[in-house]
Amino acid sequence: MDLKHLEVFHEICRNKSFSNAAKKLRISQPTVSTHIKSLEENIGLTLFNRKNKTTGNLTEAGEILYQFTRQIFSLMDKAEASLKHYKQGTYGVLSLATAHTFCNWYLPEIIESFKQKYPTVEIVLHTDFTPRTMDLVDSREVQFGITRSASPVFIDKNFKSLLIGSDHAVFVVSPNHRLVQYKNVYVKDIINEAFIAFGNKSNYWEQVLNYFDQIGVHPKVTMELHDIQAVKKMIEINMGISILPLISIQDELKAGTLKVIKVNDFPKMIRYSHLIYKKDLIRTGPAEKFYEFIKETMPYSFPFDNI
Repeated sequence: MDLKHLEVFHEICRNKSFSNAAKKLRISQPTVSTHIKSLEENIGLTLFNRKNKTTGNLTEAGEILYQFTRQIFSLMDKAEASLKHYKQGTYGVLSLATAHTFCNWYLPEIIESFKQKYPTVEIVLHTDFTPRTMDLVDSREVQFGITRSASPVFIDKNFKSLLIGSDHAVFVVSPNHRLVQYKNVYVKDIINEAFIAFGNKSNYWEQVLNYFDQIGVHPKVTMELHDIQAVKKMIEINMGISILPLISIQDELKAGTLKVIKVNDFPKMIRYSHLIYKKDLIRTGPAEKFYEFIKETMPYSFPFDNI
């Protein structure tokens, strides 16, 4: 069945008149009659009682078809409205992948603010280390990734990127650790301490090792843990020291269960976060709105002077 024939039939039924349907559709009445004739020939059934054609009286077959055209054109209206909302960024699915640290301490506030503006957007979230995040974006399993690196410039031929913020990593110890009492701490004071490695398969750990390499020493690693909560617990009970993102220990600093020490001759450790996406990603609907939101708000920065 031709959709145009069905549209003409539907308008006749709604307006109960061939002539009114013609006016609504801005076509001539003979054209309306031609559409209906073609439709009836196509299905092999009479749809209107011809003796009272001007009132649009339906046969039983016409009543059956009208039940379906009401559903068809209702769905078309809904589809049009949904696509309009999607184009405006108020409806649809936004898919993201990000590092655990960013997800735990930065993303909730960002998502909350975004959802306040676009409450009908559905958000699908994956968390993993940066290499896996990049794989998810590259394979188009997600629209955006948020990666963490040691550089303010993200360079990869497969992606476009937007720098969205920076924060610091710091040396963390138990409040009962001997170094807490030192007025000044230097590398020589920490080099023989038991060191707890966080995320030793991530680019974060590579960054930490690079900083040690810069000063020609290597940490004495006694534990390798992928769960940052486990790392913090081990530090609290004085099983070692570690380098952790400053944002990840805010609750413990307030509670006094962890302490930050500043190692004077150790390089300042800055972590940069980038929003990445495929170069050929068509940013429409929720994807465009999220990109604009991130670009406008530049959602976070955690200065070293706040510790």
